[in-house]
Amino acid sequence: MKLKVVYFGASLAGKSTNVRILYEKLRSRGVTKGDYISMETDENRTLFVEMFLSSFRIEDQDIDVKVLTTPGQFRLHPLRKVIMKGVDGLVFVVDSSKERENINFLVLRETAAVLKEQGYDLYALPVVVQYNKRDLPDALPIEELQPVCNPWGTEFIEAVAPEGLGVVETFRAIVRRILTDRVASGSGRIPS
Repeated sequence: MKLKVVYFGASLAGKSTNVRILYEKLRSRGVTKGDYISMETDENRTLFVEMFLSSFRIEDQDIDVKVLTTPGQFRLHPLRKVIMKGVDGLVFVVDSSKERENINFLVLRETAAVLKEQGYDLYALPVVVQYNKRDLPDALPIEELQPVCNPWGTEFIEAVAPEGLGVVETFRAIVRRILTDRVASGSGRIPS
């Protein structure tokens, strides 16, 4: 089974850092295949990141996960559409700082519109919310972020991505959510 996970969020929220740290941690455990690929703009801003994980087995099935990030800049909206095609689950990386409160909401709204154009309902997809940058002095309390950034009431994880805090936990949570969703909508077992 192949799964596609997309990390989305505002520019500079920490999507690329999450995936880079995840790749390093999983590579050290020998569970990656392929390379970590990062394409950047002329301003050294990330267009997207892509990595592949090797197969792992659950209930006698091989599972491959492809991980991508969307660009945070609004001017790169068309690229977001391409990256979101065929998505199985999403990680919403939220910048916890007070000054980024409104941009988190705008990105969520814009992502819902991108997915709707492709026939997806953002609120029906498996999602995990990651509250990143929890170490900042102006990080908003989770209780203030939840109503705006987690309309699903889904699982959330606090993170400090550059330190690796919450990175692997977020990845595990989204894979678990996707597989649970597939089992619930199918025959009670992981579909092939």
